[in-house]
Amino acid sequence: MKMFTVVAVVGGMALSAVNVSAQEVHRVAWSKIETGPWTLTPIYSETVQGGPEVEHFLALADGSNVIGSNLIAVWYQRTPDGWTAKSWETADPNEAIKSVKAALNIPDSDDDRWQVAGLGGTVSTAGPAKDYVKGVLIDDPLAALIATAPDRDEIVDFLASVGYKAADVPVEKDDGCTTDAKLDGMASAMKETLKGDEATAVSRSMEAWIASGSAGCGIGSVAVEIVTLPPRNITPVPAWSPPTYWCYTNQGDFIWSHCKIWTETRPFQIQKRTRARFNPTPPPTYDFCDQTRTSTQTQDTSCCTSGVRPVSFPPTCPTIAPGTTPAIGVGCTTALGAPVISPFVPWGPWTPACPF
Repeated sequence: MKMFTVVAVVGGMALSAVNVSAQEVHRVAWSKIETGPWTLTPIYSETVQGGPEVEHFLALADGSNVIGSNLIAVWYQRTPDGWTAKSWETADPNEAIKSVKAALNIPDSDDDRWQVAGLGGTVSTAGPAKDYVKGVLIDDPLAALIATAPDRDEIVDFLASVGYKAADVPVEKDDGCTTDAKLDGMASAMKETLKGDEATAVSRSMEAWIASGSAGCGIGSVAVEIVTLPPRNITPVPAWSPPTYWCYTNQGDFIWSHCKIWTETRPFQIQKRTRARFNPTPPPTYDFCDQTRTSTQTQDTSCCTSGVRPVSFPPTCPTIAPGTTPAIGVGCTTALGAPVISPFVPWGPWTPACPF
């Protein structure tokens, strides 16, 4: 039994790598489709005339399942004649993401939507994506054999298992539907998460997938994960928690500085999602599990004393009540600088735990 997990967040955007129009906005959907050890991120376009259209999927392999020289990323692109695919000779998923970002002019502000750590805004060094077909790069010496082999699935599965430069993506397997049909169905499902009432995103997404005729192609039970809200600032903004303190001393020539830093934290954003398990066997049934996760913001403030070597060395760290700003003369002889708020706000885990 193969499991498909769809992660969809209402409120994203992105489009085609070829002939990108200046009128189109290209964004990354918060949505995700998880199938086996692969995660497919939809990229969609929006024009001034029309609504969102999912025209790309970037499939990334779970790093724990990568062996040797396996291809770890496949970029599926919708064309008038169906879906084509490209890949890269890189072991870093961030390189593939940066390559797609550059090709589609996707803004850095969408980096969180990939939900991949350490992306950053630097230029990719992976080079341009290469044509890919049925599990290998098109210039692979085995490409022609694999493309026409009746046991293509078994060949690619074996090559990937021994660390060959291949990608064993479930959506490409011969399971009753073509790859194009499955990608078309997934695109239809994901489109429903980008528009309309958030409360009906799960049911509309599943109905569109069923209507495509590809939801049950050899898959059996389908696990669906729909994030129905993008990150929102918490209102009202919570108070900072009581700070923690630490001190340090520096010597420069004959001047000694003794500094104290205090760190405060507070919840910053909340994201919600619904995980749903869908069984296409008539009559269709759904199980739901609602989850939330919270990001935490950190703020650091510091002050210093300076002068000649103190009589008592090292100087003691002033004791100040939690939540109190040190006053000048209470361990601080310089004006307080503006608090420094952490630029990266990490997400906590999804809770409560879901059974699927």
